[in-house]
Amino acid sequence: MTDSLPELVDRVAERTLDRNMESEDWRKAVAINGLLVTGQKNCIDAAQRLVDRSIETQTSSGYLSYGSTDPVPASVLDPAEWPDYDSGQWQCNGATIGQSVLEFYDRTGTQRYLAAAERQYEALLDADRTADGGISYNSHVTELWVDSLYMVPPFVAQYGTITDDADAIDEAITHITVQANHLQDPHTGLFRHIWREQPNSFPESTFWSRGNGWAAAGIIDTISILPDDHPDREQLVDVFRDLCSGVVTKQDASGYWHNVLDDRQSPLETSGTLMFSYAFGTAVEMGLLDEDPYLDAAQRGLDVCKGIVDSEGNVQRIAMPPGGPGVGLGTASFGQGWFLLAADPLGKQK
Repeated sequence: MTDSLPELVDRVAERTLDRNMESEDWRKAVAINGLLVTGQKNCIDAAQRLVDRSIETQTSSGYLSYGSTDPVPASVLDPAEWPDYDSGQWQCNGATIGQSVLEFYDRTGTQRYLAAAERQYEALLDADRTADGGISYNSHVTELWVDSLYMVPPFVAQYGTITDDADAIDEAITHITVQANHLQDPHTGLFRHIWREQPNSFPESTFWSRGNGWAAAGIIDTISILPDDHPDREQLVDVFRDLCSGVVTKQDASGYWHNVLDDRQSPLETSGTLMFSYAFGTAVEMGLLDEDPYLDAAQRGLDVCKGIVDSEGNVQRIAMPPGGPGVGLGTASFGQGWFLLAADPLGKQK
């Protein structure tokens, strides 16, 4: 018999606390976000230590947690048509930690958190961009990656809200709308993985599950930060609803989603499933999606993922980076975090 959700949350959280995340950035950031939503003091204290260390290792350019300057090893660039990232700055990764940096500024009022967030924000302002203003995921190759919809807009919108900087809020909205213009398929509402500016192409064009999860979670988190009367809010709501209407139809009868949403031969995969459960549950709670069919889909997704937590608290069947088709399944810090994040809004619905 599967353990109760609170028991599983405790087990996953405890295992997350034991992980060595020193050299991680976005992976660690999701784990931190998950630890925070538990509300447990030991988890919050651990999250603060991880954030403090990310600030200690912030680069002179402003990128948190060592700066993500390492190239992607050739061994993971499969299939061969992926671009050659032999150098360059990963420009969006560190901003994912910026969300929790601002969270601890809000909790403590300590200025060093705001100063670190400001440095990370300024790094984004200095980043290489596409011609229409989207922040390129990498400085060596001008591309938009769907991943950055979670990494950049929630942090930038929150920074703008805290500092009363309307330009920062506009940056968050621009990042979403530019990505939607290039990556969101007008027929299905789903997002493709990577668009490359020159030549105008999709080096990785699949409807990758976690990629669409990044989009859904990042957009709903950004909407939750914007004032209800913001003039661009409804545009983001429309993008989000179009995405969700495409995603919900791809759910497998098991409750999982496949690693590639429209490829039933690709494996059933946990991280995307949890991200959709989180985004659907959060949006239903906000009144932006109808309970039918989204709350049921979210609950079935979380319920089936409860069975993938092992006795040590590892969340299994996570598609490993760099994502997309053909990658192996395993465990990862962000998988731990997404279980905790998905359990939060759906636990409240009980």
